[in-house]
Amino acid sequence: MEKPLKFKQIFMPYPNPENRYTDYDKKLQPKMEFKPTALEAFFFKHKEKLIEMTIKACENYLDEEDWMAEETFPRVQDLTGQWYLAFVSVKQEEDNKIAVVLYIHFLGYYPRGCAKKEIDDYLGMEAMFYYDPAKKTFLFDGFNTDSI
Repeated sequence: MEKPLKFKQIFMPYPNPENRYTDYDKKLQPKMEFKPTALEAFFFKHKEKLIEMTIKACENYLDEEDWMAEETFPRVQDLTGQWYLAFVSVKQEEDNKIAVVLYIHFLGYYPRGCAKKEIDDYLGMEAMFYYDPAKKTFLFDGFNTDSI
């Protein structure tokens, strides 16, 4: 099957000094939580790899024929291909592993006259990873998806 769209990251222009949840209307940079705060440097060191792994997993998930049908959600034809990072959480677990969550918003097309803009938030995908410091590897742990 030919891929119906190509994913492209967009970057929100406004700083988020109050670290609030964002959406396409607010255009705030992502909300970020690091527990302990020292994990912020860890995240930024691995950010590109984590985003690459997340988008690859999203592409694989959304590449299934099932998402082409009219009555499904998400419906691939309704996606613009654009996405942005909305939320990051990095936490130290009791077993010394590090839990990482990246929540991205995909934009979608909406019909004229709808309560939403013609292009607006459509699909949220929360990708979960664990970092094993002994092996120095990230393991993808799955998705949560929702309509936004």
